[in-house]
Amino acid sequence: MKKLLSMGLIVLLTIALLTACGGGTANDSNEKEQAAPNDSATEEQGATGDQEQEDADEKGAETAAYKDGTYKAEEPEFDDHGWKGQIEIKVEGGKITEVNYDEVNQEGKKKSEDTEYHKRFKEQKNVDLLDAYETLKKDLVEKQDPDAVDTYTGATGTTEKFKTLAKEALKEAQSK
Repeated sequence: MKKLLSMGLIVLLTIALLTACGGGTANDSNEKEQAAPNDSATEEQGATGDQEQEDADEKGAETAAYKDGTYKAEEPEFDDHGWKGQIEIKVEGGKITEVNYDEVNQEGKKKSEDTEYHKRFKEQKNVDLLDAYETLKKDLVEKQDPDAVDTYTGATGTTEKFKTLAKEALKEAQSK
């Protein structure tokens, strides 16, 4: 009986302590939140807007830094499947205007021209590799930044090769 009474007192004291440490009531916190939602939202929007403007200014400064010319990059070695990525980027007026990307095998055959490979790739991954190439190239011309290029679903490896080679080629195009 003493054990039961002791346990009951411990539970009661624990509840009392937790309630006392809880601070105000739920109504108090709701009233505070309702009293100033516009102030905090305005501050957050202002800060976010300022940051977005700074980011846009920096991005504009970065993309305008390309020197006109044609820049190339190529993977140093063939991958496990026997392909090596190659990219050529044309810059006019400080902006990327044209991108050519493909992968070649040891015989020099382009992956974009290998219809058997495309067929197998589409069957295995349900991805049109030619569409992936075109989308990546278009995305780079639009966004002017390899890091901003979206990953093509189902062609993640190709996307990573593309971005890496684009960055490498554009290093030469950076104004000093």
